Amino acid sequence: MLSIPSTFIEGKHAYYGEIKDAFEERGFVINGNWEYYKAFFDHILHQHEGETIYLRLPIYVLQGKLDRDDAFFEFGQPFLLKHLVHTGIASDDNDFGILDAIGLAQFQKPLDPDDKIEKEDKWRHAGLSAIERLAPIFH
Repeated sequence: MLSIPSTFIEGKHAYYGEIKDAFEERGFVINGNWEYYKAFFDHILHQHEGETIYLRLPIYVLQGKLDRDDAFFEFGQPFLLKHLVHTGIASDDNDFGILDAIGLAQFQKPLDPDDKIEKEDKWRHAGLSAIERLAPIFH
């Protein structure tokens, strides 16, 4: 994990219903592990084979629940996360199935859910650039 301090987004407030479409148009989506009172907007900065680098924007719900458009929340400090997943066939015969064979198994355990990010300056810059593309939403 690599933090990206950003005075532009940190501490900003928004209503979920007012920003969700504009965020999705820019490639930011609520990740699958959201809760009613906290979540992350994830944006893929890089994806190649089994490696994905995500820009993650934490949000903390101050009023309402996140499954509603009137949820009011605050952004926390963005960070980068590198995720490594299996790209080959599972080595344990007990876990092997047809989805593994054709590469569609979506529930494999990651090799490393928080791998070290190389070239930190490059990825911090890429993350900040992606955050800056959100500027029109807040003006």
